[in-house]
Amino acid sequence: MKTINFAIDLGTTNSLIAKYDDGNIKIYNNPLGLKQTLPSCVAFRGNRTVIGDKALDYLEKDAENICMLFKRKMGTQDTYEIPVIDKELTPIELSSLILKELKNFVNDEENLNSVVITIPASFDTIQSNATKKAGYMAGFQEVVLLQEPIAACLAFANTSNLDITHKEHWIVYDFGGGTFDVALVEVNDRELNVRDNLGDNYLGGADFDNLIVEHIIVPFIEEKLGIENLWKSLKSKTTQYKGLYFELLKLAEEAKKELSHYEETEIELDIDIHDTNVFEQLLIKREQFENLISPKVEQTVTLIQDVISNNQLLNSQIARVILIGGSTYVPVIKKRISEAIGVEVNNAIDPTSAVVLGAAYYAGSKPSTVTESPLEQDKSQVETVEVKLFYEQNTRDTEELISGKVSSDKVSSFRLMRKDGGYDSGVKTLEDGSFSEFVPLLEGRLNQFKIQFLSSELDVLKVMDAVAINQGSYNVQGQPLPNDICMEVDDLDASTTRLERIFAKGSILPLRKKIYKTASKTILQKSKSNLIINIIEGQAKGLPSSGLSIGYIEISGMDLEEDLIKGTDIEIEIEVTESRDLKINVFLQSCDQEFNNVFSESERAISIAKINLEINTVLGDVEALIKTHNSEENFEYSQKLETIRVGLIETQIAASLIDDDDVSDSKFQLDDKKRKFIQEFDDLTRNKLIAKEIEEYNDAKATLERHLNDDSNERFRDKYARMIKNEKEVINSGNKYLIRSKIKEMDELYDAIIQSSDENFISYFLNLKFCTEFSNQRRADKLFKQGDQALEKQDYKSLRHIVYGLSALLPDYEKEKQKNFKDDSRTGLG
Repeated sequence: MKTINFAIDLGTTNSLIAKYDDGNIKIYNNPLGLKQTLPSCVAFRGNRTVIGDKALDYLEKDAENICMLFKRKMGTQDTYEIPVIDKELTPIELSSLILKELKNFVNDEENLNSVVITIPASFDTIQSNATKKAGYMAGFQEVVLLQEPIAACLAFANTSNLDITHKEHWIVYDFGGGTFDVALVEVNDRELNVRDNLGDNYLGGADFDNLIVEHIIVPFIEEKLGIENLWKSLKSKTTQYKGLYFELLKLAEEAKKELSHYEETEIELDIDIHDTNVFEQLLIKREQFENLISPKVEQTVTLIQDVISNNQLLNSQIARVILIGGSTYVPVIKKRISEAIGVEVNNAIDPTSAVVLGAAYYAGSKPSTVTESPLEQDKSQVETVEVKLFYEQNTRDTEELISGKVSSDKVSSFRLMRKDGGYDSGVKTLEDGSFSEFVPLLEGRLNQFKIQFLSSELDVLKVMDAVAINQGSYNVQGQPLPNDICMEVDDLDASTTRLERIFAKGSILPLRKKIYKTASKTILQKSKSNLIINIIEGQAKGLPSSGLSIGYIEISGMDLEEDLIKGTDIEIEIEVTESRDLKINVFLQSCDQEFNNVFSESERAISIAKINLEINTVLGDVEALIKTHNSEENFEYSQKLETIRVGLIETQIAASLIDDDDVSDSKFQLDDKKRKFIQEFDDLTRNKLIAKEIEEYNDAKATLERHLNDDSNERFRDKYARMIKNEKEVINSGNKYLIRSKIKEMDELYDAIIQSSDENFISYFLNLKFCTEFSNQRRADKLFKQGDQALEKQDYKSLRHIVYGLSALLPDYEKEKQKNFKDDSRTGLG
């Protein structure tokens, strides 16, 4: 079994490559300059492409043909215009150039076909797919993604002399050049698992540089030259000041580094602008810089507190905070975390190389699927031989038990060998089809074993050689899903669509699930009606519009060989791989047809117009609710809504100030901000709706209990007891659809109790007298008269049929609601 071994930290500002080699990690140096880090910068010089430090040298001379910070635009449709080659390149294409350059660092004799590439934990599926695509474009045949906080934990755990005797919780604080992640990690004496993470893909050290340029350097230049709007001009795609912008960013970055060590620094400005030379000294104090970046730092502190509280933990239960990422060199960050969390902040590991170091440990334990030949792979000459193996994949012990159960009676013995030749069990007889063997392990290494299963004639019937035990070094149980994965389904009761969770946030990848739905509408063969399978990444409790569509299958009536009848079964199998590929298989039983697709979307479009439209849509609802609650004097709730309203308006104003040709990532930051405000509104209103559903639940329960007495049918009492058995779980679920389903169950049981006795229809009849609308009033009046007569005679059997007749004349509001739920708004999934 060959492992991947190679790992790349594809960073916003710097990238690195490393290799796992027999328990040791080698970080490769750039052959030119011998630095470990490669600046993620690409310059185009005629027919030459220059990458890294040399590309940075051209910043002042030829800025319009230089590309930087493109990781922050991974997964978007934005492109970079390169005049010298008359082309526009995508972030994926530019990232692939960085990856190709890193491959050149490796001068080993072997082929580099497989690699682990790290990504921020908060990268969505589209951004993850974009990273994989860049890897394949760079020539790798196999690309496995690893979340950066996991990599950092592996680096810390495997390079520190840890003595962990019980479960601990760590916080990994990853503040890089362009992205921020915070992860909650659970560690024991064998392995570590990421329990939760939060992040911001548009928050990093580059934002500090931009703040210095926008709020310190640019106002200084404007004052000296008596000009305005320089900052806006610097960010324009067609700006003549692109070279100046990069030059100022470079000065800002140098000032930021200086202020990490000294109380003040001096910037020397020597620039030409508006045919005027500006040669000035600009003094910046650390206090001025810290005040400037304070809101950004507070954003990260809030995310730390959120990830702790979301998992019902206290600050005192966090054993340590691990700092990684170049931005953590800024002293105020460590200070602010210590103040806010009150926990030891550990910066013992190099923040710059921690991610690639940990990723290499992971790559050293990850089997490669590319380079194995059929003879090397787990194989069986007898297909009926099945073996269940049991062993610890990670251990601190120097020996470990490998055991198993064999299904075939043709197998009579086994032989277990360590691949380095240091251990061979010899041929041993199975006992009742089972075996167990303690095997010695090489310390600090990945121990690989081969197991042969033999017949009584010692013919090899099956070979298993994908058995590996990691001794002494930490590994991960698996990578967690960073967001819920949901499916959009029809909510016929509410005449809208809702999200139904398939996989919960935090579930360990890979994942696979088969679910069964029913068709919520009839789709005739050759019609234009559609069945829609829309898979969405985002909070399951949220609105479908607040999530990100990552897989979309549309099955038209034109695709059907038979009519799809409402109520028939639809079988949907969904799989998410470890690297977040999405596979969907749909089987329509009534049509005997199958549809499938593999989704790896690597781009999404974001426009200012779309941001404004979505804000306007929500603003209308927010303002209407504020008006309602003010009239009811519910001012506390109104104030919460007002905060969201102001936030949305401020976001809209900021969006309106962005020009169409703005090349910064401001619009992506605003889109992220907009989504967070919409989710806040959704959470706030959902809590109100849930409170209403709980009230209805309690009313339905009270009504039911009034009719359940000692004389009631025992079957009804048993059914009710089963119904409320998991009441606490239902009420606390925060899921209005689950609560509503319980209300429906109670209503159905109430109806069953009423209908079990003719006398129970008296209250039904009397309640109907309060109804004012009937589809046929003359017929209703006649039935009421007959009902009064039946009551006088105590003819309750006749009264039952009169009640049925009156009920049939009531308006069908549900049908009316569903009539308004237009066919093209439905998914077709019930």
